[in-house]
Amino acid sequence: MAYTFEDFRREWTRQKLAEMTPEERLRGLSPEERLRGLAPEDLVRSLRLEDRLLGLSDEDLVWFKDLLERRISGQR
Repeated sequence: MAYTFEDFRREWTRQKLAEMTPEERLRGLSPEERLRGLAPEDLVRSLRLEDRLLGLSDEDLVWFKDLLERRISGQR
């Protein structure tokens, strides 16, 4: 099999990527692309509790509060 221009381009790109810092490699990616491949559990663990709760509706917050109160009082 002959070494093609596509082979050269792929090899050159890999070499240049290896020379770049992580920040430089991520610079051209959208937030969605940056998060792709990360487990949801890892993403949630990286957030502070306040940040985790920001996206919840008032109804969800009341449900969560009730759940916590039941757990604290020993009911499940």
